[in-house]
Amino acid sequence: MRRLKNEDVVIVKKWLEKEYVAKWFGDESEWLYEIEHREDEFDFIKHFIVEEDGVPIGFCQYYDWKKAFKEDCEPAGTYGIDYMIGEEQLLGKGLGKKLVRLICDKVIEDQPDAIQLIADPTIEEERVNVTSIKVLETNGFRYDKETAVYKKLLIV
Repeated sequence: MRRLKNEDVVIVKKWLEKEYVAKWFGDESEWLYEIEHREDEFDFIKHFIVEEDGVPIGFCQYYDWKKAFKEDCEPAGTYGIDYMIGEEQLLGKGLGKKLVRLICDKVIEDQPDAIQLIADPTIEEERVNVTSIKVLETNGFRYDKETAVYKKLLIV
């Protein structure tokens, strides 16, 4: 896993346009806007490219939850994560579990104040991202019915 570079934006855009990604990530322009403004307006979001044998295979990011959702009731030290496998032929091979573990470890490494991680996979009546939910649960996330997000406590 490495920090996203300007030249990576093209491949992230390609991934966001893929139907199997777009159905969960939504409007690619919002994601690309955040990425393009990662040095100013969205400097609280840390973007990464995940590689296997030097080849980009996915994208992930983490961010300070309070800065993203200013009116939220989560405690300071809460970080949100997002992730995707960008190469379709790599789906279903266990890489999602590794990717989530990597991004969780990165938050812990970079943010000594981190007490909790949050992920928000699609959970709507007609659309549920079951694969993402299983990946999160494997990595110790649990569904919080009160807030309707998946949480992982880092301190006990």
